[in-house]
Amino acid sequence: MRAGSLAYATGMVSAAVTSLIPYVNGTSSKFFASCAGNIYDVTSGGVVGAPVQVGLNTTALVEYIQFTNAGATWLICVNGVDPAFMFNGTSWQTSPAITGLTGGNLAFVWPFKSALYGVQAASLAAWYLAPNAIGGAATKFDLSGIFKYGGYLLCGTSWSISSNSGLYETNVFITSEGEVAMYDGLNPADTAWTLKGLYKIAKPLGRRCIMKAGGDIAIMTEDGIVPMSQVMTLDQIALQNVAVTKPIAPAWKNAVIARQGLSGWQITTWPLQSMGIINLPKATAGDATQFIANVRSGAWGRYLGWDANCFAVYNNNLYYGTSDGRVMQAETGGQDDGKNYTMTIFPSYTDLKSPANTKHVKMVRPRLQASYGVTPKVTVKVDFDTTAPLAPTASVPASTGALWDVALWDAAVWPPPLVDLSAWTDAEGFGAVVSPVLQLTLSTSITPDVRLNSTELLYEVGAPMG
Repeated sequence: MRAGSLAYATGMVSAAVTSLIPYVNGTSSKFFASCAGNIYDVTSGGVVGAPVQVGLNTTALVEYIQFTNAGATWLICVNGVDPAFMFNGTSWQTSPAITGLTGGNLAFVWPFKSALYGVQAASLAAWYLAPNAIGGAATKFDLSGIFKYGGYLLCGTSWSISSNSGLYETNVFITSEGEVAMYDGLNPADTAWTLKGLYKIAKPLGRRCIMKAGGDIAIMTEDGIVPMSQVMTLDQIALQNVAVTKPIAPAWKNAVIARQGLSGWQITTWPLQSMGIINLPKATAGDATQFIANVRSGAWGRYLGWDANCFAVYNNNLYYGTSDGRVMQAETGGQDDGKNYTMTIFPSYTDLKSPANTKHVKMVRPRLQASYGVTPKVTVKVDFDTTAPLAPTASVPASTGALWDVALWDAAVWPPPLVDLSAWTDAEGFGAVVSPVLQLTLSTSITPDVRLNSTELLYEVGAPMG
């Protein structure tokens, strides 16, 4: 079961927080939030002070990278409208400026072989700086003659490929229409600069569609999240069969269709919890949906209730930006911003190895473990009815074991880390296929640890159906 969320930073303009920007340099770190054309320092949480950067475009999304050269470790931020702005560990600045651009400022940047590359808001031309430079004259690299389907360059990244002669690093350019070009060489001015491959995938979902995963790259597209290693060998249709999101393919497709033309897609990971987070744009004003993956097992779930426009990991904690100018810490406490929330586990339907027979489910035993006593609700759904049961009343866990600053040292008993709450529960259902649905509503400030290990059914098999 997921945990709740608590307000971490407040006091910004009451508008959408669209980018969260962590910065780490040695043992020091900072945390920034982009809201309504301003950048705020939210490192310490609480009520923030005046913005540290003002006057930016209020609708353009801020994209960033961290880049280190001989001078400092920099945050390089761009939004496609304003000139690039930078943080050097102490202050924000706009110099040295990136010069020589025609057709608009950069909207996305990435490093390749010690040089910064960038793309504009609506162009098939990329730009690059001299090695180790964060400003100065940019050189144009026009790819309009390479791509067949038009559109514009959306983003790019570096990727290391293994070959018979060892590893070599390539520069990958991705367009809005789903074309992927891979180059090898030092830079476009190098005589060894070579187009290694041109591939076609489904349309990527925004500029925040790339995630490096081990030695591979995951690209978030309309057909699902596809690995770059497979893009090189499979066509667009076949890629759907190896997509990371294949287990939730119908839900993914429905989400994409419902959010055509909307910005706000983001793919990110939380390594500490082995979690992959896909933030979905808001289909309606009240939409608050994320797809969540266990990156170890490949299992997927859906989160509801977090009003998130963007996510970031800072100091091993997960944060998201809201629509009302706040930064929330996620996966903490047992309420969402002071409100109760409900977990629903709706397993796939099963015919219990007798597809032609009606089953009478009589009792269900969830093999449940939790860090404190909770009261789940069990409902047996039948015959592919996907209507979610009504949410149960909230469980308010009572404190067990020793209380800090109250209990006697060396006399009181520490509470157990997990309690076995497995018990048979009356839950009836008649049908050819069944699904035991488990629900739990929490109302507590304690971060929950609730684990469902398995579910057992007591049932009777009836006569074959006519």
